Amino acid sequence: MDPATILAVAVTVVAGVLMGAINNVAGGAGVLGLLAFEHAWGLPLDSANPSTRVAAIAIGSFAFLGYLRAGRTVPPRAWLQGLLALPGAMLGSHLALGLPALWFRSYLALVIALLLWQQLRPRRLVGAGPRPAWLAALGCFAIGMHMGYVQIGTGLVATLVLAHAYERDLLAVNAAKSVIVILTSLASAGSFAVAGAIDWLPAISLAVGAGVGSYAASHWSVANGATAVRRVVVVIAALTLLEQLRQIVLLLVT
Repeated sequence: MDPATILAVAVTVVAGVLMGAINNVAGGAGVLGLLAFEHAWGLPLDSANPSTRVAAIAIGSFAFLGYLRAGRTVPPRAWLQGLLALPGAMLGSHLALGLPALWFRSYLALVIALLLWQQLRPRRLVGAGPRPAWLAALGCFAIGMHMGYVQIGTGLVATLVLAHAYERDLLAVNAAKSVIVILTSLASAGSFAVAGAIDWLPAISLAVGAGVGSYAASHWSVANGATAVRRVVVVIAALTLLEQLRQIVLLLVT
């Protein structure tokens, strides 16, 4: 490889470590991988976005292994929730190949704003009685569609959807979402690979770093508890929302 490519790989691996660690603990750091692809590699959005799915597989897989090693039990129902998310992942991947960048940025900003609202609202408004099964299934479908469409913030969407199911225990949510991320990212990456939309060298570089960061962060979140995880969710969501609003302004004025 030439020096420019070696530098791009190194930058992408570092971005992957940060992305994996933050996504494991909270979510929303997929924007780091997107920035590495766009600026270190010069990839357009329609290639940079699909290429992040390989790192998502690594994040989910190593998070799952990290939780098991730390003695955290992954809820069995998470596998059913992951299967319910698969049709959404396929639909979202299809949309990602056809919708314009402004829709991508606007949708992501809306989702992150909803996540912030969910995390900052008073506790007394959370968890008032069981939800119907169809609504829970629809929520899992939404997680999958988000993974397929933008990937960035899938952990945030999963936190938003699963917080009620796991009584706002974000450690349980993080363990469950690792399973859902594995299944939906595999489905999404497969769809993009068939379409020839993944640039493999940047994608694998990001995945290597993301796996390391995700595995390390799984121990941190178990050791520090749900309160520390919630604080990270809020900080990352706020920063990511600001970045998406900046991108929307740039798209509107150009």
